[in-house]
Amino acid sequence: MSGKFLTRASALTLAVFLAACGGDDSSSSLAPVGGSNGGGGDSGSDTGGDTGTDQPEEVIALGTGDGASFIEGQIEADITNLPPRGTTALTVSVVDAANGNRLITDRDVEVGFRSGCITNGTATINSPIITGSGVAETSYTANGCTPSDTVTAFINGAQADVVLNVESADADRVISREPQFTSIAPAGSGSSARPSESEVGFQVVDQAGDPVPGVEVSFRISGDTSSPSIPVTIDPTEAQSDSNGEVSTLVIAGSDSTVVRVIAGIETADGSLSETQSPPIAINSTIPIESGLTLAASNFIPDAQFTAGVEVEFTVFATDKNGQNVRGNTVINFTTTGGSITPECPLSEDGECSVVWRSQAPWLTKPEITATTIGELTGGGVGTISQSGQLFVSSSRSPSVTLGAGPRADEYCASVSVIDASGDPIHPPTDTTVEFAITDGDILSAETTKTVRGTSLPANETEFRACVFAQRSDDAVPARLTATVTTPGDTVAEDLIDI
Repeated sequence: MSGKFLTRASALTLAVFLAACGGDDSSSSLAPVGGSNGGGGDSGSDTGGDTGTDQPEEVIALGTGDGASFIEGQIEADITNLPPRGTTALTVSVVDAANGNRLITDRDVEVGFRSGCITNGTATINSPIITGSGVAETSYTANGCTPSDTVTAFINGAQADVVLNVESADADRVISREPQFTSIAPAGSGSSARPSESEVGFQVVDQAGDPVPGVEVSFRISGDTSSPSIPVTIDPTEAQSDSNGEVSTLVIAGSDSTVVRVIAGIETADGSLSETQSPPIAINSTIPIESGLTLAASNFIPDAQFTAGVEVEFTVFATDKNGQNVRGNTVINFTTTGGSITPECPLSEDGECSVVWRSQAPWLTKPEITATTIGELTGGGVGTISQSGQLFVSSSRSPSVTLGAGPRADEYCASVSVIDASGDPIHPPTDTTVEFAITDGDILSAETTKTVRGTSLPANETEFRACVFAQRSDDAVPARLTATVTTPGDTVAEDLIDI
């Protein structure tokens, strides 16, 4: 622009000079009076002359200073070598590079700041900064960032940088984190649901509690049994803290049930050893043992002799050689000789799981249900272990009751039966009731109604026996005792005697 200005000035000087000299009668002035841009009378036409009013398009640049002292691409920092957790002021100029690097002051502009340490949380900065003076000022604080951080200011594609050096803080202590798992399975007994490994984390900090990166941390284990066949191990045994002061190791279970802790240690600035230990990690629940496998049924005497689809829940309980629940790392298989059953179930964290037996063909009065898995044999070694249980499948068909005197004084007993598919008398099903009532007498027993509970197999497979004590109200007047049987299928039978 300065070049254009000089050319125009020379032309005007020459015109003035000629006019002063009087010129020549045949000569004319170089520029017509009135400032016209030339002939034709079109004042809007452009002959290529420079009027001095055109402005070049704005080009934003970032740097330090302005005008002739402007240095593009740099941020000014009060301090470039910071102590741990130190703070410094940063300043950057926003200029128009197409207009002599003049500060942009005709409007507000927004300048953003970023860095690697700001991104990972080990430094903070006030950003963005809005300025109308053409100068953006902000404050940067190191919070564990080390050893250096490049801070970048940016706006509309322009940027400027400064490198800040941050001194490393002295490591003071190690802080333990909560383990990934506080209870894991012994070696060889793990699963995806309950593994045999647990990650344990720590953080190295300085006296102010801020993270310290790049510190060597050693790990060791405590609490394992004295001579396990497979010891508890950790991997790695040494590690370096990351940018957040974080470090971790993996605890790998051994063969025995025990409780262990990880001890992490660092060397402090004065050469001493600083250690801390993790929360405890329990290692327990090995494979099931044969003597610890238990099978239970929700109803041992179902009313299913003539009905398909009656269900009975079977639950298996498993413990290991230490009597501890086998926790979620074993699958139990089931088979039955009559009806049908769910094929398998995985043990829960409580060492149990349940399946459903269903009445259907093949029809058996006493089907056998067997639970099988791999575990420790009673005699030693590992192999197939199992536990079996039976059902007594009864019916509500054709109940009968016989009431008579019992073996003790004033005792009276009812013998109750139903029939099976062959027409033979069998023990009645669960929830069959025998209700006793008396006229002209008193029932001395606390319970007047007896119920088939079904919590175990019947001791007598042909009948259910229920007894009460009763006597006359008046020795001279006979009393009448009645026993009424009601099955879960709502079939009824009754018998009575005079006492």
